[in-house]
Formats: sequence, C-alpha cells, structure tokens
Amino acid sequence: MALNIVNYLLKPVFTYPLSRLLVNEVKIHKLSCVTHSISICSSIRWNKNTQDKELHSDNNILHGKEQIISKLNFECMEHAQPFYKLPTKTLLHVYKVTKHDEKQRYCKNRLYYLSEKLKCPASVLSKHIAQRTFIYNLSFDWLERSLNVLLEMGVTSEGLMRDLWVLKYNSNTIQERLQKVKDMGVVNIHPWMVRCSEDILNRYIEIMQETKSILGETKSTQIYLANRLNTTIEAVNEMCLKTPALKTIRVTKVKHFLDFLISEGFTVEDVANKPRILAASQKTIKQRIDKLRQLGVEDINLNILCRSKKHFNKFCESIESISKE
Repeated sequence: MALNIVNYLLKPVFTYPLSRLLVNEVKIHKLSCVTHSISICSSIRWNKNTQDKELHSDNNILHGKEQIISKLNFECMEHAQPFYKLPTKTLLHVYKVTKHDEKQRYCKNRLYYLSEKLKCPASVLSKHIAQRTFIYNLSFDWLERSLNVLLEMGVTSEGLMRDLWVLKYNSNTIQERLQKVKDMGVVNIHPWMVRCSEDILNRYIEIMQETKSILGETKSTQIYLANRLNTTIEAVNEMCLKTPALKTIRVTKVKHFLDFLISEGFTVEDVANKPRILAASQKTIKQRIDKLRQLGVEDINLNILCRSKKHFNKFCESIESISKE
C-alpha cells in the first residue's frame, strides 16, 4: 500500500510544460487525495478491529453467563432461557443465593420452590421470576413466611403469579391487612389489597358490602337487573350481548342509576327498551336532562340521552334555533 502511494506521488504530473505554481498545486492535490485514502483505510481497519473486539467481548459475556447458569440447578434449557437476559452481576448474585439455599437444604432453586408452592409449571413461572429477581434478594425465611400467609388467607396462585411484588411485604403486615378484609365479609382476596392505601381498601370494602346488601340472595348482577326491569334473565343476557359493558357493570351502579332514572320520570320499561343508558355516566345523563329542560323540552326520551356528544349538541342547537324563530 505504501509503495503504491510513493509510486503515485513520483509519477509525472503532466507530460507537457506548465507553470511551476500549477504543478505544485496539482502535487498538493494528489497528496491530499492519498492522505484521505490512507485515512479511510485506517478507519476501515479500526472499525473491523473494534467489531472483532466487541464480538469477542460478547462471546466472552455469553460464555460467562452460560457458566453461571449451568450451576443454578435448572432442570432444562426452557427453564433457564429467561435468565440469559439478566446482567452477569445479577446472575452472580442469584448463584450465591442459590448455593446458600442448597447448602441450607431449603431448595435447589427458588424457581422450583415457588413452582411447587403455587402449583404452577416452572416453564411458565420462569419468565416471571427472571423479571422479578428481588425474589433472590429476600431471605428464604421471609419468602417462606410471606408466601404461606398469602396462601393460607386465600390468595390464588394465579393472583400471586401476576403480583409477586406482594412477597416483599412482611408476613405480619400481610396477615393484618388480609384478616381485616376477611372480617369485613370480602370473599375474593387479592394481592393488591396488601399493597394499596387504606383509603382505597376502605372504599373497596364499602362497595363490596353495599353490593352484598343489594344483591341479597340473587348473587348476580344480571339476576338483579332482570328483577328490577321486570324481565327474564334470558332478556338480560341478550342486552349484555348488544351492550357488552353491562356484563361487567357493578350492581351498585345499576341500583343508583335505576333509582335516579325512575325519580326523573322514566319507567323500567323505558330502560328495558334502551338498556344502553346504564352503560353511560349518570353525571352526564343528569347534565343532559337539565339542559333539555332548560330548553323547554318536556317529552325527553332515552334515545336522545344516549346520543353521542356531537349529535346531542346538534339536537340542542336545533331546539335553540326553533325557539328563536
């Protein structure tokens, strides 16, 4: 390469006579081009060397991870795969904890301990544990006591798997919180009840108690709705198909909304013919009723109240224009 550059520089610039100034300028230009070429070649060599070093480094890291993961007592590659995404530093910590647990005869890996306790396949649980490595930061005694309390209090394995963060809470705190919820008559216990604020928990308990009081022996919002609308459960199921929001509506909302509509002069037959009204906001419907009455509309029907904001406003504008005429 160097020899070619020298030969290039030694070549005659022109074969016919020119001014010395012009010749020097051309030589300078040629030298500049050669320098640029050398720079490009050097850059290419540097980039290639850098890429080779990075690839070598990546291979070393992967090899290092493989060595650590091979000592974590995984039963198969499927269980180990999610752990390859963890930093080497984290894997080293997991290794130290796993070896300590093994030495103390707690378990061969916390993945399998949780898998057995939650009755969940390790292949399913592995990705959750790899994303929540704090499991390996807890003392085994802490982990065991918190998990046992949660299961004894009725938290489902599915609920725990979706909310493993609750294991960070002290077992006494978990016990006190969930016992309070159970004493209030709440049957379905969830991990978030441990983590939420007192205000949210009290509000939830209040709603559950009201729900229980409203439903009584019916045990179902759909049955309650059928009774209130003087219709059949089959008819209510048909309503739910047409308006899916009714499937998940709280019975407390159904009761308060129906009481409100009846107090405003609507009949249960009106609601049965237009059940979509129950999926709307009671506050919005109240505002629309007040607006229509201000415009002098006496015969208000649920079809108007269920219109989109755009079409409802157009309807009000048409009433206003007629009034001005």
